[in-house]
Amino acid sequence: MLRRNPPHFSYQSRTSCISLLRFISAALLALTASLHADAQFANGTGIAQVPNLGTHAVGQRSNDEGLGIALQSDGKIVVAGRCIGSNPNYRFCVARFNADGTPDASFDGGIASPPISGKVVVPNLTAAIGVSVRAAKVAIDASGRIVIASTCYTASVSERFCVARLLANGAPDLSFDGPDTANPGNGAFVVPISAGFSERLFDLTLQRIDGRIVLVGACSDYTCIARLRASDGTYDDDSNDFGFLKPPANARATIDPVANGRGIWRQPSYFNSDGRGSARSVVTTAEGKVLVVGSCGFTGGVSQICMTKFNRDGSFDDDFRGDSLPIGSGGRLVINTLNAGGFVVTEEAVAVRMQADGRFLLQCGYFRNSSVSQCIYRINSGGTIATSWNSELPAPSEPGRVVYNAVGNPLDFAITPPGTQPGDPYANRVIALGDCSGVGGNPGSTRICVTALRNGTGSPPNADGKIDTDLIGPNGNGNGTFFQSTETAASETGNVVRGVVATTDGYFLIVGECDDRMCVYRYRPDGALDTSPCAKDLDGDTFVSAASDGAKLIRAILGVPGAPAIPAGLGYDIDGNGTLSAQIDGLLFTRAMLGFRGDSLIGNVSLGSSARRKATADIESYLKTRCGLLN
Repeated sequence: MLRRNPPHFSYQSRTSCISLLRFISAALLALTASLHADAQFANGTGIAQVPNLGTHAVGQRSNDEGLGIALQSDGKIVVAGRCIGSNPNYRFCVARFNADGTPDASFDGGIASPPISGKVVVPNLTAAIGVSVRAAKVAIDASGRIVIASTCYTASVSERFCVARLLANGAPDLSFDGPDTANPGNGAFVVPISAGFSERLFDLTLQRIDGRIVLVGACSDYTCIARLRASDGTYDDDSNDFGFLKPPANARATIDPVANGRGIWRQPSYFNSDGRGSARSVVTTAEGKVLVVGSCGFTGGVSQICMTKFNRDGSFDDDFRGDSLPIGSGGRLVINTLNAGGFVVTEEAVAVRMQADGRFLLQCGYFRNSSVSQCIYRINSGGTIATSWNSELPAPSEPGRVVYNAVGNPLDFAITPPGTQPGDPYANRVIALGDCSGVGGNPGSTRICVTALRNGTGSPPNADGKIDTDLIGPNGNGNGTFFQSTETAASETGNVVRGVVATTDGYFLIVGECDDRMCVYRYRPDGALDTSPCAKDLDGDTFVSAASDGAKLIRAILGVPGAPAIPAGLGYDIDGNGTLSAQIDGLLFTRAMLGFRGDSLIGNVSLGSSARRKATADIESYLKTRCGLLN
């Protein structure tokens, strides 16, 4: 049954439009042409991709992954990850985009004719060591050099920290030799901490006060840290120059090395008095102090959030003692969270960021029964929990902790930098990224989930920790949180995402993998992919109708001579599969103009496996919010 006529259509015009629509639908059975647009911000698609170097085996595609992201001061976007070219081992892979998403041709590694514009592959680390990069973090120093770090497989010990530095043009920084003077790294090298134990890197940061390089992770079953000089990458062990000294003897793990510049320490917890743990994230303050967050415990698979704060010289910060430790005994804290039954809750730390006022936000996973919820704490500089961070959501949220998403695994978060205009509505806003694969009736699919939290923004301006419902997402139906499928038909391994950064104008960018390529998604402040407009008045004659605009969109997609030009990008990509199709997008657009809803809207439309919008509600919401239809 057709719905009642929309008020702006007469019966005669509607009948004519339906006849025209039927004619076009029949013609589309024979005409299956479609337009493909390059996936770059400049083309208005919202997704920038880096081409692969090629295949590494007969019949097998190269698999590249974007794992870390950083923004330069000039707006350029640096993506680090791992890639396979003709070498069967993963390599450090770095790409740089211009602010509009086009490849930065100046990022050529010093090669006159690079294989891929804007992309470089870092040479193997240290002679005779095979490298397989598992993850990657990236940072930009004050000179514009690019520092990347990861976990690498080596010939002697299975896993080690490894780090590399590139010049602004992508060439290896040959002055960055590393701690092994007998085997200089020439821009890339392994950073051993213990004598012979597996070591996994989780995070990298540059010290705010002087640019020294801080690496944290897990050494065997303990938290560990290494700090390198910014000049040449050697261990920062000079006690006369604020070098990183050892934690107190009673806090060191048995596998802690004797030398300075790195350390392995114990973090006692409710679940494990021996102090086993893993450092997950690190941030530094303007005074040179270092805050490391991670998880500790692991007995029976349970854990707690643990935090360690070092002074600039590597000693424990005794003032970091929360509200429970006596004066002079601070530096290490554990968050003890009890459920309604009085039992200690399992929580895991994921990422930490510092606010402009010196307080810290800590992203975490909160375990309830067999599921994980996503949460964020606010921590004062002295280690107490800031109860002003209050979402007013029901338990397990409470003052100081916001459980903002009941499902999914937390991945990363960003704090939007303050802009230059007073009253900036997005200043300090929190954008939290998670993996919600298989959630919401989409078993097996890769779905990201993004939540916005107010943080001194919004109305009232002190609404810290409250869900920011201005984030409505790509379909326009979000309410502070949106979910988006990243699967496409061409994907072999799933389009996973890893990290997020935000810009001063409220836009945010997510790094990940798209069809086995490194890629960046760019979103507007309301969560819409930064695509071209989907204007219902396609031809700009101020009159909107299926007979004119709907038919002209279909003709334009089919490339019919004389049809109006479609704005660059994929704003008219109604199903979100990255392709403009007359028999899908054009048909849905035209039917919406005729007032079709529900089954009448999507009936007999072949939404393939590559469609990111398949549910009727998602398609209707996109047509309404992004195209101005179905109002």
